[in-house]
Amino acid sequence: MCKRLRLSQHQERCLVGEPCGERTFSVQEVAEHCGLPRSVIRQWIGRGLLEPVRGSKDRFGFQAVGLARTLCALRRAGWSPARIKARWEQARRVVADPAAALSGLVASVGAGHVTVRAPDGRLLEPSGQLLFDFATGSQTSKADLPRLRSTQDWFAIGVEAEAAGRVQDAVRAYEYALPGSSAETHFNLGNCYYEQKRRKEAAAQFLAAIQRNSTYAEAWNNLGIVRGELGDRRGAVQALEHALSLVPHYADAHYNLAEALSSIGELGRARRHWSAYLRFDPNSRWAEQARRRLRSPRG
Repeated sequence: MCKRLRLSQHQERCLVGEPCGERTFSVQEVAEHCGLPRSVIRQWIGRGLLEPVRGSKDRFGFQAVGLARTLCALRRAGWSPARIKARWEQARRVVADPAAALSGLVASVGAGHVTVRAPDGRLLEPSGQLLFDFATGSQTSKADLPRLRSTQDWFAIGVEAEAAGRVQDAVRAYEYALPGSSAETHFNLGNCYYEQKRRKEAAAQFLAAIQRNSTYAEAWNNLGIVRGELGDRRGAVQALEHALSLVPHYADAHYNLAEALSSIGELGRARRHWSAYLRFDPNSRWAEQARRRLRSPRG
């Protein structure tokens, strides 16, 4: 996920397991991280899918942010909060750790029945029955591996790996899913390439996502970010403007467009979009940066 998620370096280190102290996150920050409205996060809280840190009603630790990433993946696959809760309860019968049980449910995406991938890689039914899993078969050649699973299965494996922070595994799974794949597959692969600093390849995947779904505002936003980092500043402006033509209230696209316009000297237009960002997202950790930009005569 490109700057749409806008994690600080501190947050990124913590999400991959490095020491991070006692940092907690608000509902707004969790929503930003997921790219979702706060109402969705509050719905998850109401269902008991996310729990605040002890002694707080609306602050969340890093484990909750990790859970939210998996909840996002399941939501994108069409799972309702009620379905997630019921399946999570089933998964915890065979995987004791709640976070691992939820992450393991991503293996069910696109499948006809509930399966859970355990932390050791085994694929299980909620009854505990071990399922035969080609993905880890040592006798299978690398060339044959993509054909042993459906596009939907590889996508689900990629989502699971990405949610767990295993970016290289996610890349491999998404690449296996590419023939005839969805816009979401290309978008996720683009985000993983971006994390690996493979900017040109990320841009190609965001374009592929747009070719499959021309109204994919997040893909237009991320394409704009990557184009800017590759030096195509006017191309960045065009992509971000298109994102906003699709979703006028897309706060992050307003912020990113303001930055892109500032980089080419169009400060008057940039100010309008920093102001728009503050209207839509006044309490984020990026809001003060937008305010500083507006106070500065040079943007």
